[in-house]
Amino acid sequence: MTNSMLLISFLLCLQVPDNSAGDPELRFTPGTRVEIDGKFDGEFLEAVKLVQEEDDEYLEIKGAVSSVDLQRSEIIVGPFTILVDEKTDFDDSENDEESHELAEIQKNWRLEIEGQFVSPLTFKAVEIEVDTDPADRKLGLLELEGYVESQDLDEDGVPILTIHGIPCRIGSSTEIPGGVFRKVAMPMFDRDERRPKSRQTFLDGKLGIAGRLYYEFEERNNLDLDDDQLADRTDREWSISLQALWSLDSDRYVFAKGRAKNSTTDEDDEAVTLSEDDRGLEELYYFQNGIFGKPLSVEIGRMDFDEGREWFYDSSLDAIRLRWEEGPYSVEASWSSFFGDPPVELEERHQHILVGTYRPKSKTQHSIYLIDIIQDRKFDPNLSVQLPNESPFFVGFQSHGRALDGDLRWWADAAYVSGVTGFDKISAFGCDLKVARRFDDKWGKPYLFGGWAWGSGDDDPDDGTDHSFRQTGYQDNNSRYYGISSYRYLGVLLRPELSNMSILTLGAGVRPYEKMSVDLVYHQYNQVEAADFLRRTRLKINPNGIDRELGSEIDLVIGLNDVFDQIDMEFEVGYFMPGSAFGSDPDDSWFSSIQFKYYF
Repeated sequence: MTNSMLLISFLLCLQVPDNSAGDPELRFTPGTRVEIDGKFDGEFLEAVKLVQEEDDEYLEIKGAVSSVDLQRSEIIVGPFTILVDEKTDFDDSENDEESHELAEIQKNWRLEIEGQFVSPLTFKAVEIEVDTDPADRKLGLLELEGYVESQDLDEDGVPILTIHGIPCRIGSSTEIPGGVFRKVAMPMFDRDERRPKSRQTFLDGKLGIAGRLYYEFEERNNLDLDDDQLADRTDREWSISLQALWSLDSDRYVFAKGRAKNSTTDEDDEAVTLSEDDRGLEELYYFQNGIFGKPLSVEIGRMDFDEGREWFYDSSLDAIRLRWEEGPYSVEASWSSFFGDPPVELEERHQHILVGTYRPKSKTQHSIYLIDIIQDRKFDPNLSVQLPNESPFFVGFQSHGRALDGDLRWWADAAYVSGVTGFDKISAFGCDLKVARRFDDKWGKPYLFGGWAWGSGDDDPDDGTDHSFRQTGYQDNNSRYYGISSYRYLGVLLRPELSNMSILTLGAGVRPYEKMSVDLVYHQYNQVEAADFLRRTRLKINPNGIDRELGSEIDLVIGLNDVFDQIDMEFEVGYFMPGSAFGSDPDDSWFSSIQFKYYF
């Protein structure tokens, strides 16, 4: 981390350019779409920041709740009346797994509302993100995205822009950036679902500190599919994580996260108990937005790489990451490696990642991934087993989105991989397609989902080209549908890497309470090409290499949020029924786990 810390120190010395110059009369003519942030005094909105925005499907209002009228289904935010109906989607701003209802909304909660104006001061909400614990500096701030209707000068010659019926005063202290302002800092920070949901703030909101206590008890039964042999395992894990966010200004911050963990494993076949203590710095990086006055941001240090469904990656890497965001388009480039003591299979690895994304509307995005992983292990004749080099190059596509007012969701991940493995070339393809449908007007808000995942296999192991698909090695294959809990969507017991495998998934879920969800999932597994090994599963037995039917699995996942004050719980049960690929009479396998999370 030495080089990273030097570069962080250098960047901290950089000053964000002052782009406040400019005449609003020349730039913000009627019809211009803008975002304006300021304080409303009952008559005027005194602008703190004014920026031009790109056209999008919806407009936005952000501000604190003044009152709620349940009978009229209305929320008052500043001078605006927010109309809510049964199709309005409520999400929690700190935790996308948590939802809210109109009856829960309280005074001074801060809302981020997407929708359209139906009259100058009346706004119909399509989606509302709820911040139940906004920072003090945000409480008095009203943010409005809309179109300039007119412009004028007051008696002192101060420009006045009228935006959807609100006169906005543009003073000499109003910040007017030179380009399109995009808030990229906090989305990058918040997208990791493992972040604590709340934090304590100090020094006028500049310092935020939060933590999480975590406990998991896990049992794996009969992993060798033979009741007569000992192959059970019990895992217990305690951990505490602390994180701190130091906001230097609106465009710069430093983030740090550390964790201390104790894990205990009992394996029947080994007849031994293994206990391990692990302490380390999971993240430490510097973030800056607005480089050279452009919509360009940089992160440097140890940071979390996390995307969507974690199909490509979810891992902490030592990296330099650049991001350019202009309107609905963004490009992200990074150079990463490992400092310290990585797992053996990841030694001497570094990677280049390039991601281009198009977001045509809220919560819908399409991305192209280029991931180049370079690994050059030196051959050691003294090793009994020489690990092969894995240097794959991925060209991937990802599409996630919503339709039918959010009641229909889809996910599509696909990649072609080339490169080398050992002394062989790689040429393989994999994809994962999922769809989910929610019925919000029914009791319990039930939802159905299903999908198909496929990773190519190798029909000729001796031709010098490996056609078996593999994922990056940084994947978790972890996400959710419409429930509270994220879980391994390819199977909570088997947890396979998508390689030489076809997986059919069908499931259903229900939300009997807003803070509870129950998912029941069925998986059917088959090899694409019959082979006598599986790449990264939890089983302790290999298939026979003759039959392709691996078996099926039934999973039950129950999630509970805020069971007690800031305590989340999750229960997982998996039951695997092996197929003919494991012989004539294999036995079934069980998995169960319970997790407790306390946020402070």
